[in-house]
Amino acid sequence: MLPAEPPRSVTGDTITVAQAGLQDVTATNVDLRQGGIVRARATDIAVSQGGVVLANGDRVSVELGGIGAALAGEVRLTQSAAGNIVARDVHVEQSIVRSVIANEFHAERTTGVLFLMARRVDGDVRTLLDWRGAVAFGAAFGVAASLLRRGRRR
Repeated sequence: MLPAEPPRSVTGDTITVAQAGLQDVTATNVDLRQGGIVRARATDIAVSQGGVVLANGDRVSVELGGIGAALAGEVRLTQSAAGNIVARDVHVEQSIVRSVIANEFHAERTTGVLFLMARRVDGDVRTLLDWRGAVAFGAAFGVAASLLRRGRRR
């Protein structure tokens, strides 16, 4: 007899996922341990040694895990990796993030961020591209795109 396949979509008050994966979770609280969720929508999302592709909530916290994109009021990363974060407050400790758009960004210990846009930045953060670099990159990209467009017209 084959084991039962887990449901693709789960809705509830408190959802706990341990060593499993789900497609879509909508709940008040989501607790993920050593598993994965494609899309999670909740007031509070806590991830430990797992990953979420898209997290949308008031509070998102990730410890020793990964997140593809987060849209939240507050995001906390501890020894984790993230793709894109859009949040009011972001707290990051020993993690790496591709891009952050936030009102306030706090970094503890060495943290790496590729693109960072924040009104206020505190802590030890290393950005690959600051605002001056972003302006230079944008100008160079615009010139290259216009040259390519001219070349195609001929």
